[in-house]
Amino acid sequence: MLKTQMWRFYFVLFTMLYLSVLGQSKNTMIVLDPASIEILYMIGAEDEILAIPDMKTIEPKEKTKKLQKVGTFTNPSIEKILSLKPKIVILTSYSIGLKDQLERQKIKTMQLPVNSLKDIQNNIITLGDITNKQENAKKLLDDFNDKLVQIKAMPVNKRAVFIYSATPLMVFGANTLPSDVLDAIGVDNIAKDIVGQRPILSPEFLLKENPEVILYGLRITDKNELINANPAFKHLNAVKNDNVYFLELHSLLRGSPNIINEILRIKKDIFGQKTP
Repeated sequence: MLKTQMWRFYFVLFTMLYLSVLGQSKNTMIVLDPASIEILYMIGAEDEILAIPDMKTIEPKEKTKKLQKVGTFTNPSIEKILSLKPKIVILTSYSIGLKDQLERQKIKTMQLPVNSLKDIQNNIITLGDITNKQENAKKLLDDFNDKLVQIKAMPVNKRAVFIYSATPLMVFGANTLPSDVLDAIGVDNIAKDIVGQRPILSPEFLLKENPEVILYGLRITDKNELINANPAFKHLNAVKNDNVYFLELHSLLRGSPNIINEILRIKKDIFGQKTP
């Protein structure tokens, strides 16, 4: 933990000095991370954005659709990025392969982790620091934290599993954003103690744990497909009681403060509890 905090301190300090030397001009960043784009808009730092990936789901949609595009989220164009001469590029796990090429061209890079709600809190502060929008970032963080407190104050007290793929039966384990979201609303993730972020479950384990709710998404879009691929499912309470739910994961996996809206929706629509 201390090592991570020190890394973040020196990274932010170096980045702030770097941008200061370059004159703090606008349109300095190419941001390939949708969550960072949303945070930059929320703290009033959108003028720093030079270009983004071509995606239709990045909020605020009416504004982000007008920005320059540098390829797709999963396949950004290094040629287009270099032609725009950014001062910094915010990468994702899909674009981390560009890091060495960019740094050879003296273009600074950064990648912000998004494996937990705590990461979102840290990323708000980091982006506020490097864009000199610390006050706005603090307000956003305070609002985010206040809403989390309200959400956690009324736990739903259920046991669930969040399925990533049907064959093999892969689920979201500990140290993932979906698992942290479940914890925040008071749902016990039955896979939280299994090693790995996306562990493979055996039918025997699933039958033993017998979750009350099954969530699925990303690589599965059809409930019948999921159940037919895993015959043991028909013996689970979640299936018997028709508590099997599909979730659009792009908003749940995106580590921006907008995830609060998705958490509230899940809590209300799936677990029947409305947060005041």
